[in-house]
Amino acid sequence: MIKYAKVVNQETGLCEVGLGTNTEFYVSIGMEQLDVEQSEKDSQWYLSEKCPHYTPEELAEEREENFKNQFFEIPNYGWFRKVPKGYSSAVESLNTASIAVSFLQKLPANTLIFYQQPDFTKPEECTEEWLIEHQTTNAEMSVQEFGQFYLTFTAAWNTEMHENSESEE
Repeated sequence: MIKYAKVVNQETGLCEVGLGTNTEFYVSIGMEQLDVEQSEKDSQWYLSEKCPHYTPEELAEEREENFKNQFFEIPNYGWFRKVPKGYSSAVESLNTASIAVSFLQKLPANTLIFYQQPDFTKPEECTEEWLIEHQTTNAEMSVQEFGQFYLTFTAAWNTEMHENSESEE
């Protein structure tokens, strides 16, 4: 896009850009109309032909990281939100389900929502809409089946939280 700008680094094409409409001021400080672009990598402005962009591989890695920041995998069930809608955490949602099991002596079908891992190389699969369209829910579970699920959930949650705390150190 054409904006008033001044190149501050010829090698990288980094620019200072005038974002307002005061043309006289921009010209007075040595800016001229240049084809510039704002990089999604660092939010800096560059000459369009030198603007750094993410590679498809970097974009896929970023989408995977974003997904794994929001979900964790429960083996044999799917991916579960770390913070399901309406709850402060996955543990709170499971504790709520556990209370229901105590009263009803079963977990009703469609109580828990599981998600499919998208193909991170396909941006269209990394949207909330795609995740919702491909979500699944639990079948009715007996107390024993829920107990097994609870153990599987707890192991997955503890592993996830342990791995996250190690990566933050």
